[in-house]
Amino acid sequence: MLLAGWLIIMAAVLGLIPQPLWLGFAAYSLTLLGFAIGIYGVAMYVHDGQQKR
Repeated sequence: MLLAGWLIIMAAVLGLIPQPLWLGFAAYSLTLLGFAIGIYGVAMYVHDGQQKR
């Protein structure tokens, strides 16, 4: 999701796709959601590693 948001933003900046307002919000939402899921995944990975000790 994070990568998809970045690709949409990059394509809009380069002029490959039009820049409607909803597309900016969608790209921002995808980026934020992907980042949050990634941080959650890392936190769970660290948490599980600490429990096994």
